[in-house]
Amino acid sequence: IMLAEAYAIFGALFLSGTWVLYEWGSSMAYGGCNGDSDFGCHPAINRAFELVMSLCITANVFQAMFASFLWLMSILFSGSHRNWVYGARNLLLLCHILLTCIFVFVSVGVALGVYIKFVPKWPELAISLSFFLVVLSYGMWAASNLAAEEISLEYYHFPMWFKWGIFPYPMLRRGGRQKIRKAAEARAKELKARAFQERSRLDPASSKSRRVSRTSVGKLLRRSADSIGRSDFDVSKYEARLEEDWYNNVSEIGNLSVEILSKYMPRRLAEEVHNQLALDKLNKEGGMRSSHIASGVYVGNGNESRVSWKMEDTDSD
Repeated sequence: IMLAEAYAIFGALFLSGTWVLYEWGSSMAYGGCNGDSDFGCHPAINRAFELVMSLCITANVFQAMFASFLWLMSILFSGSHRNWVYGARNLLLLCHILLTCIFVFVSVGVALGVYIKFVPKWPELAISLSFFLVVLSYGMWAASNLAAEEISLEYYHFPMWFKWGIFPYPMLRRGGRQKIRKAAEARAKELKARAFQERSRLDPASSKSRRVSRTSVGKLLRRSADSIGRSDFDVSKYEARLEEDWYNNVSEIGNLSVEILSKYMPRRLAEEVHNQLALDKLNKEGGMRSSHIASGVYVGNGNESRVSWKMEDTDSD
């Protein structure tokens, strides 16, 4: 409901701005390219502006209209239909595509409107277009980095036309593309681990055959086994092996490598324990903000730590 409400409200608000832009640049209102074509002012520019703004207004009106339909229907039916959000995905996608079209058409319309407003006054035209390009470029750069760093998994699965057309900056460098891919894989591991934990909580049958440990090491082993789909496996013997060497606390095994951990437990479980320790460290430091993912170690200075997910460096572009 809240997403449909946001599309409807902001669509209506954008419509007023779109109309102001049209009146400001149209030859039928306060703008228009009425100068001599020898100075770069040609009637074809007027027609291009009218076409772009007609597309923009059409997208804006129908985006607000369809979002309003979805808002009203969500209020009426979402409470009695459990799969309402999934069923409304196509209409939500349409609203998002129309919003993207509005952004593109407004950007082109502002550029054309500034041109036909000031040509052939070249100093004013240069200042206006420069400011427009600075605002547009910086806004897209900031939005691109926000999406790539904070929602890397979602950004990785964005359609290519959307990434290259709206949020292109992180995709321009090979290193940036690899960073997004690895951060997305790390985020996917975290979500997978959480899903297994939630499943084990909601399924009482999965916990009948396992011993519940009260130590931090035992809880870590249990959580790691759950995250790889072995919720029915008893990990108490691996906890006992660690305790034999006086590893009684999670902080004491935090710096152990996968190779050392695999001496006490199966290697697959040791790798997941290593990943869970890395996730705990990231959550403690305030979330996943890694700028580079190395191979199996923590790197960095005292102010910033980065963590490995032990992934191969053979990813292609």
